[in-house]
Amino acid sequence: MIDLLSSPSHVGAYRLSGTLDGADYDRCIADIEGRLRLHERIGIYCDMTGFTGLTPEALAKDLRYFFAKFGEYDRFARGAIVTDKRWLGEISEFAGRFFPNTEIRAFEPDEHDAALAWAAVVEPLR
Repeated sequence: MIDLLSSPSHVGAYRLSGTLDGADYDRCIADIEGRLRLHERIGIYCDMTGFTGLTPEALAKDLRYFFAKFGEYDRFARGAIVTDKRWLGEISEFAGRFFPNTEIRAFEPDEHDAALAWAAVVEPLR
């Protein structure tokens, strides 16, 4: 399940819990695309403390979206991942190395306010 959280218009904020299915993924992408229509760059905040996995349909949609956005990754300024799973934070930060204009950082569950504030700092591309 994905809950859309209250946030500034230039930050997509989501709480992922349980297993995400295709409909969850569609709602999240629709929200992200709406924000990208309003702003050159956005930040993303994901609270993944209750996340347990993806259905095959959601994984396939994630991969399609990833490849469809090729060449536009610099529109994502920052990604804050809140998790109690160390391995998930490490994988997220490692993946960030492949996106030179995007910062990805993992936060502990008690740092959710700091994570949202960090994701909201969106600088224009130079």
